[in-house]
Amino acid sequence: MRTSDLDVAVTEGIISRDQSQQLRDLSRRLSSVSDEPIDFDQETRDEPFRLLRGFRDFFIAIALAIFVFGISGVAAWFIPSIDIMESVFTGDTGARLTALGLAFGLLLVGAGLAEWITRYQRLPLSSLILAVSIAAWSAAVATMVMVNVAPSLYTQDPSDAIAATLWTNVSGATIGLIVYYWRYRLPFALLPLAGVAAFLLFLVVQAFTGEAWIEQNSRIVIGILGLGVFVVAMSYDMRDRLRVSRFSECAFWLHLMAAPMMVHSLLGGEEAEGISPVVIISIMVALGLVAILIDRRPLLVSGIIYLGVAISQLVESFEAFADVGFMMTALILGGVLLFLGLGWTPIRRVFLQLLPFKRLKELLPPAIPA
Repeated sequence: MRTSDLDVAVTEGIISRDQSQQLRDLSRRLSSVSDEPIDFDQETRDEPFRLLRGFRDFFIAIALAIFVFGISGVAAWFIPSIDIMESVFTGDTGARLTALGLAFGLLLVGAGLAEWITRYQRLPLSSLILAVSIAAWSAAVATMVMVNVAPSLYTQDPSDAIAATLWTNVSGATIGLIVYYWRYRLPFALLPLAGVAAFLLFLVVQAFTGEAWIEQNSRIVIGILGLGVFVVAMSYDMRDRLRVSRFSECAFWLHLMAAPMMVHSLLGGEEAEGISPVVIISIMVALGLVAILIDRRPLLVSGIIYLGVAISQLVESFEAFADVGFMMTALILGGVLLFLGLGWTPIRRVFLQLLPFKRLKELLPPAIPA
């Protein structure tokens, strides 16, 4: 029986989790005495996500990316020939409506492809490309709608026109991704949706506080927004501790968005250039402990560059390693990551045993082999 079949049986209440584990152990014992070739089974509860369904999906994804680039380019070639901005100043509504029709036509093409590729063919990688394309085409439709509804915004100060375009683009992309996720419920759609939604909230904060304030406090705002995405991701995780349903995959993609936002807010930007490498390593250790406890690796992956720079600075402080600083950094960084990667489950088991909060343990995924 496949791992996914056992997981479904647990969620349906057909067998208990202990019985499921006993069947897994039996399968491992039988396979250990078998003379069959090694089976690289990809079904796992260890941060599962599905993004590629065979080489056919990969082939169609390449074709789709080329097609999207081509049809968008042709539409973009037509739109300047209509001269949108001139129509704004001259009041030529026909040209603006034509541009709106082109943008809406692209969105209809995306909707039709999504029904075929996402709903009927069920190709995840191709669907991801479609989700991003629909977000871009939704942004274009929103901008063309604004040009038609409120052309005066584009006849005033150029900075106002840029701001209006940015607002409509982000709002349109957010709406498009919300509709896409509502329609197909694909977990990976939450990654771009969380990204554009966070950007939209960033613009809202900027509108209320002003550009000067946001420039000085952008890291704090990004960190808070990232923390918000992290909280949403954890809410999905806590609804699926055993990682057997789509909630776990939803959480994975949200963690993938939240992690770089939080790590960058702590360690990125010009303000962080003077941070001591010891402090950076300490922050990464703390983030690593959180990652191990919640059984999610994006926090560590997002900080690899910062950790590598910090290790490099420490290595270069020793004259004996001056000639092999880069290689020594690679050795230490790679060794640490390899140790964490291979020993993840036993390390988690030790940490969970040492964790004094029983209620918190019950919310975290158990440290059992995948």
